[in-house]
Amino acid sequence: MLMDSIGRAPSAIARRIHLNRNLRIASAEATAILVSYPKSGRTWVRFILAHYFAAKARHPDLDTETMFGFAPNFDLDPTRGIPAFIRRADAAAVPLIPSTHSRFTSRIPPELPVLFVVRDPRDVMASSYHHVTRHKQSFTGDMDDFLSDNEQGLPEYFRFMNSWGRELKRRPHYVVSYEGLISDAVSEMARALQFLNQRVDLPALEQAVELSSFDKLRALELTKGIPGHAYDKSDPDALRMRRGKVGSFEDELSAAQKRLIEETCASQLSATASSLLSGYDLGPAQPAPQKTGVADRSLSVAPPKDKPATAANLRRRGIGRQLAAETMVIIGVAAALLAPAILAIELGEWWLQREWAEHSLGDGLALFGVDRTGHVETPTERILDVFLALPLTVTLFVVGILTLLSGVHLGDWGLDSVKLKKRLSLSAKNIRWRNPPDDDAETYPRN
Repeated sequence: MLMDSIGRAPSAIARRIHLNRNLRIASAEATAILVSYPKSGRTWVRFILAHYFAAKARHPDLDTETMFGFAPNFDLDPTRGIPAFIRRADAAAVPLIPSTHSRFTSRIPPELPVLFVVRDPRDVMASSYHHVTRHKQSFTGDMDDFLSDNEQGLPEYFRFMNSWGRELKRRPHYVVSYEGLISDAVSEMARALQFLNQRVDLPALEQAVELSSFDKLRALELTKGIPGHAYDKSDPDALRMRRGKVGSFEDELSAAQKRLIEETCASQLSATASSLLSGYDLGPAQPAPQKTGVADRSLSVAPPKDKPATAANLRRRGIGRQLAAETMVIIGVAAALLAPAILAIELGEWWLQREWAEHSLGDGLALFGVDRTGHVETPTERILDVFLALPLTVTLFVVGILTLLSGVHLGDWGLDSVKLKKRLSLSAKNIRWRNPPDDDAETYPRN
C-alpha cells in the first residue's frame, strides 16, 4: 500500500504542476476574477454579468448550465470552468471573468483585478449552515457544531477573509456588497462594470438585473437544478436561492450565536479583512456602520484609474517573461547543437589523422588546396584532445538541454499549453472587431 502511494506520487505531482500551469495560462487573458465566500451573493453577481454580456453578444436566454459559458469557474472543468468559456464561438466578444470561492492561491495571475463580494458574516453563516446540511449534505450537526467546525464554519471563513485581505492590498479591487445589490442592484453593478473598464449600457444592465432577480433565479433552479449538485429541490432550505434577504440571521441565530460571530470577527479578522466588512455593525471593534446598512465602498475600493497602469505593468511583465523564455530556449538549442559539433570535429580530426598516418596532415589538407605549416600533433596528443573535449562537450550539452527545458517551462510551451495559448490569442486578436463599441448606447456617468 505504501509503495503504491509512493509510486503514484510523482505522477500526482506532475498532474498538479500541469494543471496549475494550464490554469495560469487559461486565466492570463482574464479581465478580472470574481471572488466571494460561499453564500455571499456570487451566483447573483455572475448571473447579472452573464446576462449583460450575453445580450451584448446577442446570445439567447441563459440557464444554470449555459451561464458558465459567460461566467465560468476558475478551474479547467470542461462544462463549468474556463474551457466552457473558450469553446464558445463568440468568446472574444465578452471579457473573461472567472469565479472562485477559494482562498487566495498563486495560480491567480499577478495583479489580476478582483471583484470581491461581501455580505454580513452573520447572514453568511446562517445561510452556509443550510447550504452544507441540506444542499451539499457535507455536514451533520446543529448550528453550534457548524460555527465551530474547522473545515466549513467560522475558522474557514476567517482563513478565507484574511488570505484575501492580505492580497487585496497588492492589487486593484472593487467590493460589491450583497446589501448594496438588494438596495440598488443597477447602481452597484454599474460601478462594478466601470471598475472593470467596461462601457455601461444602462438599458442592457437593467434588463440583466431583471433577468437575474431572485424570483427568476429561484424558478430557474427549480426547473433546471444546479449542474453537478444532487439535492432535494422540494426542500426550500436546500435550494441555492433560499431566501435572498438581508438580516435573515435575526430569526435563524440565537443571541449567543450572533454574539459568538461578532466577537470572533473582532478578534480573528486582520485589520485589512475587517475593513472589507466595515459597513456592518459587528461590535465595538468595528468602525461605525453606515445608516443605510450598505458596505462603505470608499474604504475598500481601489480607484478604477489605477487599472490601466496595472494592466500595462502586467503586460510588460508578460513580455519580459516571454523574452526571457525565448532567450533561454535559443541559448539552450545553440548549446545543445554546438556540443555534438565540437565533439564531432575533434573525432573527425583524430580519425582523419589516423587514416593518413603514413602521410603528413599537410598532405591531406593539400588535397583541398590548404597549406599548413608549423607543428603537427602526435597521435598521443590527438587522443588526449578527444578525451579533453568529451567532458567539455557533455557538460555543454547537458547545460544546453537544461536551459532549453527551463525556457520551455518559463514560457509555458507544453503541447497542451500551446494549443490553449493559440485559442486565447485568437480571441484576443478578434475582440476589437467582433465587439465594436455601440456609440448609440446610453452610458452610466463615471464618478
